[in-house]
Amino acid sequence: MKAGYSADGGFTLMEVCVALAVLVAGAVVFGRYLDGFNRVRALERQHANAVLADVQFMESFILTPPPCLDSSFTINGVNVTLKVVHGVKPLAWTQVGTLRRLVRCVR
Repeated sequence: MKAGYSADGGFTLMEVCVALAVLVAGAVVFGRYLDGFNRVRALERQHANAVLADVQFMESFILTPPPCLDSSFTINGVNVTLKVVHGVKPLAWTQVGTLRRLVRCVR
């Protein structure tokens, strides 16, 4: 008789328990991996949505120029800062969230 096998040719109870423990450990590790992956995807999705909202606000300032005044305000939870650039053309540095761009303003 070989070591590790019973007389019937099957596995011993200890071998089955060890195999199940290894299988459960692998399933737990895989589940934790998927959970972490889903959390990272959710954070990336939130960041992308925030950037898209910032871009929409910036586009609205490009299409409808703001007044040429130094100002800072919040629209729908998005911080907006305008800094007038003195010169020939009416321009202002506009910062919306993380985006910054030079836009035309109205005097």
